[in-house]
Amino acid sequence: MAYSQKIPPIKMVLKISEYNDLIEVLSKNIEELEDLEEKKLANLTKEKLLKYSVPRQRDNDVNIDVRLYINEAVDIISQLLLYLNFRLDKIDYYQVLLKVRENIEKRDL
Repeated sequence: MAYSQKIPPIKMVLKISEYNDLIEVLSKNIEELEDLEEKKLANLTKEKLLKYSVPRQRDNDVNIDVRLYINEAVDIISQLLLYLNFRLDKIDYYQVLLKVRENIEKRDL
């Protein structure tokens, strides 16, 4: 049987600044998180991004192509949320959502 290479289904095209921001978020999580599993995941994700991302020159712009499997995209999203968790004011948007839903239901009656 011939070897077949499976290309990850998700493609993100990032500007250099976006790529740098993503790597910086992962670096901060590695430094600051207390949960060892989350630190390990941040480090693994960072290493994959540095190893497998591909810079592409298009005219005068440079973009970085990042290919991800679904579980890797989920890992990046969870890392971004962990990063934001320590830096945002805490507003209970779930309660806001409930009020909005209640108003929509009342309006539809």
